[in-house]
Amino acid sequence: MSWKWVAAGAVAVTGAVFCAVRVKRTLGDPLRRAERELDIRDRTLREEHPDTVALRHRAHYLSETGDFAGALEVSEQLLAERVRALGEDDPHVLVTRHNLAALRGRAGDAAGAAEEFERLALDMERVHGADDAHAAAARRAAVRWREEAEGGSRGTTE
Repeated sequence: MSWKWVAAGAVAVTGAVFCAVRVKRTLGDPLRRAERELDIRDRTLREEHPDTVALRHRAHYLSETGDFAGALEVSEQLLAERVRALGEDDPHVLVTRHNLAALRGRAGDAAGAAEEFERLALDMERVHGADDAHAAAARRAAVRWREEAEGGSRGTTE
């Protein structure tokens, strides 16, 4: 092997090492931060109640069979478990709140669903920003359920 090949190989290796060091310096802190957050999330999800998945499936089954009262009760248990394990602003908690509000509306409590969606929309905006698609969906749902609640009360006498 000639000295030219050895020199070219040494230059290539040195360049690769230099590039790797620059990438690590540039991305090292965000990567380490992301790895720490993933570790925390994994640990948190492991700490979540072992029956949480079963609660979610049971709530879905009950709502599909028309037992909305039972589905609401199980969904509220699921929400409490997720809030305890993950915190108020976790995406899983926000989705659970969305599902619970929709279930409340399907159960016939349009005003309660509208109120829950209004609170959820505010929390989604706070966590994800006003332009977030999930926040917009919660605002639309709040309007829909509010209209249904007001439409259902029209023409009734007290």
